[in-house]
Amino acid sequence: MAREWTNFFAFFCKLTVQSLILCAVTCGNSFVTDSILTPQTPAPADYYQNNFCSVFEFVLGRFKGIASDQLTKDLKSYLDASGDSQRLFARLLTRKGPTFLISSLAYAEIAELDVAIEELSALDLLQYSPGVPADQILAVLTKAQLIDYFSVPSALTKSSKVAIIEHLLSHNSDLQICHRCQQRTRWLTITAPDHWRLVNFLYFGNSGQDWSTFVRRDLGLLAYETVALQSQQFATRQILDAYLEEKEYANLIYRLDEFPNLAEPLLAVLVGDHQTAGLLGQRQRLRQRSLLRLAKWAEREKRLDYALVAYACVDTPPARERRVRILTKANNIHEANRLLAEIEQSPRSATERLFAERFGKRGGGYQPPTTTIEIDETPESVEDYVLLELIQDGGWGVHSENLMLKTLTGLIYWPICFAPIPGAFTNPFQSGPQDLYAADFFTHRKEAIEDLEASLSLEADFFAHITQIANAKRGIANRLVSWGLLESIPVDEWLSAIPFAQLQQLSQFLIRNLTEYRRGFPDLFICYATGAVEFVEVKGPSDQLQPQQRAWFEEFNRMEVPARVVKLQLTK
Repeated sequence: MAREWTNFFAFFCKLTVQSLILCAVTCGNSFVTDSILTPQTPAPADYYQNNFCSVFEFVLGRFKGIASDQLTKDLKSYLDASGDSQRLFARLLTRKGPTFLISSLAYAEIAELDVAIEELSALDLLQYSPGVPADQILAVLTKAQLIDYFSVPSALTKSSKVAIIEHLLSHNSDLQICHRCQQRTRWLTITAPDHWRLVNFLYFGNSGQDWSTFVRRDLGLLAYETVALQSQQFATRQILDAYLEEKEYANLIYRLDEFPNLAEPLLAVLVGDHQTAGLLGQRQRLRQRSLLRLAKWAEREKRLDYALVAYACVDTPPARERRVRILTKANNIHEANRLLAEIEQSPRSATERLFAERFGKRGGGYQPPTTTIEIDETPESVEDYVLLELIQDGGWGVHSENLMLKTLTGLIYWPICFAPIPGAFTNPFQSGPQDLYAADFFTHRKEAIEDLEASLSLEADFFAHITQIANAKRGIANRLVSWGLLESIPVDEWLSAIPFAQLQQLSQFLIRNLTEYRRGFPDLFICYATGAVEFVEVKGPSDQLQPQQRAWFEEFNRMEVPARVVKLQLTK
């Protein structure tokens, strides 16, 4: 095998995390063959209509009594509408909206467009030419239409569409712009766009997926594991409303650079509720993330009093570490030392423990093995440079960072990740359980994980299990697994290279510590011509190890897994 890989090492040396992720999208496409759509070919006439009917029926069924009365009414109105109306509205939901020029609506599957528009208007799902914000209607016009409809200075006609819109908005009121446009064209607006964004969220269970998920699946680009849905994501309307309110706060925090005056009222609300409401579940996790994000923003903006208050309400790292650093800079040494002692006494993570060991102590804590390579100038990719240096006498290697261990762990524990545990799967397009990265993921599955590990205690059984899962589940979405990585380096090559005991130890550790250790794994995996393997973290001349990377090196030392840091140092 070493001879084969020596022939190909130049190719693998060029693989970066980004290219491997790209492989997951491109090379992985061949895995899924059941497709009902064909690229460059129109979808079946009822394709979008059928998808939305199934989505809306799902939401109505699972969120009966939880979704608002108005949302329920809108969903039922759609399902009761004629075929043409359903097909038109489904098409609009897949487009960037919520405003559309009627002249842009031309679909072969809609026999009577005007009748469909009238019906959707009567159902209050669409509105004819309403008074919308001026920037919204200007955005759907072409540059030629903007110049034709308005008195655009000749000097601006060769400018971008964005520049013309900015000029029109600064020289006309919204009412004037809408009136002028109504004289020349007609448009439609979805009446309650927030309803349909909420339906998207309730169906997929997150804000990261949208209706294009159906298209990717039906083109054969994606597949999802089938898991029985044991419970719904929100048990009551009050819980859903509270979560949506929390999402609004989170969205506002992302706009603090634009509206810094929001910081004080947001801090008051988030801290006040945190201290008095006893938030639970998803809302509590979202509140913690919002407070941490607000604190980091305040620290960056030098609003250190705000930052200290927000950090004090966050239970997870690095909140206490940041407080120690802020207090030290403010020369409040007594309070900083008190908090540092609290961390030393009861660290909440490995990175907190490492911080306590190293803060104010140069060279403190565990120091991983380090090799220094002198260079005349910094290469474009320090990882590729070191990889070539390490395997110049033979062998192979890959720059995969966290992908390799996560992928192999995902294959090993596939039955655990997709076990139908109540609350873990609430939506049909999940690539992992809701609590995959939650602190209690392992404790909720402890017995099943230990039983699986016991059944795979022999090397032959362990490797046979991984191979069987890799073959049976090829291309099915799993948040831990990069199929592109396995397309580039097949699973049997990984299993031939990595010693059984090492992979067993590393995967057992990761599945128990996904919350903290899913990041920070070394850059490179190296398999030398001798058969020895090593994990290597590469640091350029100005780079330093991050706390999570140090935490991994401590674990490598404990497990006796070969690993080191290679530091590039300029000779000048």
